[in-house]
Amino acid sequence: MKSIFIFLITSVLLFSQTTESHNKKLFAKGAFVFGQGFENIKVGEKEYVDSDKENEDVEIMPGGGFGVEGVIGYDITNALSLEVSIGTQNSGEIIDDDKLQFKKALIRATAIYKIQTEKNYTPYFGAGLSMVILAKYHDDTSAGDYEVTYNNPTGLHVLGGAEWKTANSPLFFYGEARVLILGEFEYDESDFGELILEKIGMDKMTANGIQFSFGIGYYIN
Repeated sequence: MKSIFIFLITSVLLFSQTTESHNKKLFAKGAFVFGQGFENIKVGEKEYVDSDKENEDVEIMPGGGFGVEGVIGYDITNALSLEVSIGTQNSGEIIDDDKLQFKKALIRATAIYKIQTEKNYTPYFGAGLSMVILAKYHDDTSAGDYEVTYNNPTGLHVLGGAEWKTANSPLFFYGEARVLILGEFEYDESDFGELILEKIGMDKMTANGIQFSFGIGYYIN
């Protein structure tokens, strides 16, 4: 699966340089991302020492989190585009000097089909391959500084969204929702013991989730 993913990204980049088409356009996009994972894992508690408020659970979402992404894309025709993106996402919390966070980077290669309208917006849908890299849980508290690193889940995604164009301008805005089917994170190395990871459910965690992106794009040529 990973070799297929690398081949697809390489093909997109080479295709954008060699294909001759009267309608080809290169564009770049950037967005804020929010993801909702299909699993939440408790990693600690937020304590309210000088308050009557009850303690709150601190959770990570391996398949979700907040982050940003950058996209490079290419319009092959009015209806068909290819995109490659990379982004980062974090979940968990920073409480005073304590850090309880799960971090990851996500690479995607996507084929997009745009539905042509006479309005100033263009709905679209697409599908492609996704890979998570640099997945890591960081636990830095008064009890110590610990890390757990994870494998690189690879799988599929489907998405739907829309672009809003501005009159006579290369700028456009966009929003989209994605479902990622990536399987599981499995830990590679850990400062915790394996039994502890199994007890709190962090030895294997689902990487699947739903993501929402809202951002701005620019047609380069």
